[in-house]
Amino acid sequence: MVDANAIGVIGDVSESSNRDSMYANFCGEPFADTGELLSSLSPLLFSMKLFGLYFHREDRHRRRTDDPEWNPATTTMRTSSNRWRVYATVMLILAWINAVRFVSAFSKSDHGSLLLTKVALLAWFGLVAIMHTAYYVANHTGRLLEVLLTTPVTLDCARGARRPVVVLTTVCWLSVVIDVLGMAYLVFSSSYGSEYDFLFAPFFTHIDVSEDKITIVRVVGYLVYVHMFPSVFFSHAVSLVLVYVFYNQYEKLEQAYGTDTLSGLTAELNSSR
Repeated sequence: MVDANAIGVIGDVSESSNRDSMYANFCGEPFADTGELLSSLSPLLFSMKLFGLYFHREDRHRRRTDDPEWNPATTTMRTSSNRWRVYATVMLILAWINAVRFVSAFSKSDHGSLLLTKVALLAWFGLVAIMHTAYYVANHTGRLLEVLLTTPVTLDCARGARRPVVVLTTVCWLSVVIDVLGMAYLVFSSSYGSEYDFLFAPFFTHIDVSEDKITIVRVVGYLVYVHMFPSVFFSHAVSLVLVYVFYNQYEKLEQAYGTDTLSGLTAELNSSR
């Protein structure tokens, strides 16, 4: 005779096996579980790293040097990781200093289009600082890396994301180059230079600058502004890539089960909340 307890155990194992097989693939295709999505995003992530928007935090549970399984080669990677984290911290501080500094660009004589321009720029600098902070926190806590490594996406989606990532990275770099060159023309051109001196506040607005130091102030101020453009462009690019991934997986789900089924499931989930 077969023990009833044994039958129960077999049933549990069978149910667990079915559950595992259910989550082992998506619409009949296996999930990418070896970092393919992270690898596809490497051009974009490397560009973000150059501007302090991406870094790997050092592992808190790293092995001691007296551990027999400890690999000395990993110290180079950890040192590099710490350097990128320090660099990102410096860039974050500069972003907030620049946002707070621009408050001094306002004066009692501001009116009309000049006042609106300053308000818009102050809002933009604040947005840049907030976005930089969001990515810094996501990197520091490891949430961004966790999302890129553990998000359940199919293998074809992870590999297919490579092309839009390359396109977005290229567009971002082109936009950065165009904006940087355009700003250089506005700042250093003899025709427009003096009109945009308020960008270097509190200099020119509250602090007078002698003729022999005007060029120095403009050059230093220009270099401070350079990292503002990539901070916005590359941050949005990551969001667009994630939107592409989710859209791709939803489209695959729609093809497998149909629009009516998904609409019914969505309505059921909404009603249960």
